[in-house]
Amino acid sequence: MKEMPAHLDPLRSLDFLLVEDFEAMRSVLKGQLLRSGARRVDTASDGRDAAGMLAARRYGVVLCDYNLGAGKNGQQLLEEARLRGWVDAATVWLMITAEKTSAMVSAAAEDAPDDYLLKPITENMLQTRLLKLVERKTALAGIATAMKARDWRGALKLCEEQITAGSKCLAELLRLQAQIHQKLGDWARAQAVYEGVLQRGPIAWARLGLAQVRAQAGDLAAARTLLQTAVREHPQYLEAYDELAQVLHAQGDEAQQLALLERAVALSPNTAQRQSALGVAALAQGQHELAERAFARAIKLTEHSAVETLDPFLGMARLHTEAGYPGEAQKLLATMTQRYDSHDAQLLAKAETVRAVQATGDAEAAARLAAELVGLSADETSDHAAELAVRIAETLIEAQQADAATRLLQHVTRNNYDDERLIQRSQRAFERLGLGASGGELAAAARREATHAMKDGMQRMADGDPQAALESLRSAKISMPRNARVLLNFAAVAMTVLQRHGRSAALEAEVQQSIQTAQALRPGDPRAAELLQQLSRWTAES
Repeated sequence: MKEMPAHLDPLRSLDFLLVEDFEAMRSVLKGQLLRSGARRVDTASDGRDAAGMLAARRYGVVLCDYNLGAGKNGQQLLEEARLRGWVDAATVWLMITAEKTSAMVSAAAEDAPDDYLLKPITENMLQTRLLKLVERKTALAGIATAMKARDWRGALKLCEEQITAGSKCLAELLRLQAQIHQKLGDWARAQAVYEGVLQRGPIAWARLGLAQVRAQAGDLAAARTLLQTAVREHPQYLEAYDELAQVLHAQGDEAQQLALLERAVALSPNTAQRQSALGVAALAQGQHELAERAFARAIKLTEHSAVETLDPFLGMARLHTEAGYPGEAQKLLATMTQRYDSHDAQLLAKAETVRAVQATGDAEAAARLAAELVGLSADETSDHAAELAVRIAETLIEAQQADAATRLLQHVTRNNYDDERLIQRSQRAFERLGLGASGGELAAAARREATHAMKDGMQRMADGDPQAALESLRSAKISMPRNARVLLNFAAVAMTVLQRHGRSAALEAEVQQSIQTAQALRPGDPRAAELLQQLSRWTAES
């Protein structure tokens, strides 16, 4: 047997999955992979078979054609593989397409596979791309493992070590470093990394990241300028279009948002989320025919997707209601909740049902449903519960349920006073209710209350009275039970009280509940993890 060239050694230990619907092409590509040193090459002819194989076995490399005939396409398979955890940051995913049109190239790159190849594919081309991708994945494997475990501090340390050592993957390391800082809420450090990268050249992902940082700080004008530059200099960079559309919406520039989304959809028409965003924007501008086409296209695209995409169903239901067919709207919402049984789907369907019931003239039933919805939304604890509550409040406003919407917005504002983007969105909703000044004062009052409680608590700690500090922060926690920062400050002070005064089953349970609620609100928060470890160690040693 002919000896394999040494430079192909990195491919010899890997299992490959080849997903290609044409038998002749499968045979050609499989032969190329085996001659390149692949240890094992499994093949699938469609998305359904590939999904079953990915669920059953871990593959080091997946080569997947974008067009797979009937059923899932390559993009939808990649979405599902990520959603189900069948692939991780260590897996190489190479998308393949035979079409060279701008729309198809954009589609092949849409969900950020590691790379994409245009047919025909030569053996040398395939080997070169694979070796480069495997080398990069191997270098970043430790960081990928730490990120998967939500060990953000450990991942940062590994990034810094490799940067210091002069890794050839410098650009990817800087990108990961900035993204981890964002995960940790360390916006200043993330900004510094992005700005450092941009000093070296007009890097699209750095502009996008810096824009996200500026938007988080409430500087939407700066975010808009950065994203407009990214779109102009990198017209195929669709993530920048999506982010810019959100910024334009946040600024209330809905006409510009609609025009931008029409351009983005023309570049890449086969993404349900973007078609759905186009439908929402068109609906806001009163362009019902465009909205209906976009929503219908989005619903069709979700048919074989495992990713939950609710907006096209909600938007089409609203169109039915506004056209005088609330019964059709309720049927469509029932279809949505059958397809997606998540808590978000149930709540958003209920909110849209309020509009449909209101349209039937049964104001009393609509008000009852709205009140029930406020209770469910306010009690929810998750990392996106506040965003969901604002969205529900916006729907309630449109359904003429002002009292319910006001209660929900008050709850969101009080518990998220330190989230500038969310506060601005809540403020716009208050303005639609004619309560702009009241909304602004509510946010200011929540800030004053939390700041005073935390300053008072820290001062009492400094004065040597942790029990008084604990009571001050407990009052803030009762007032703002869904504010992660308040919850974690309370837990930190409570740990000091426990360490000084000994065990208390009631206080230990309160600390644990506070930390767990904060973790649900901010998954991966390092301070929450550290406090939970501290509590576990202390209870084990006491």
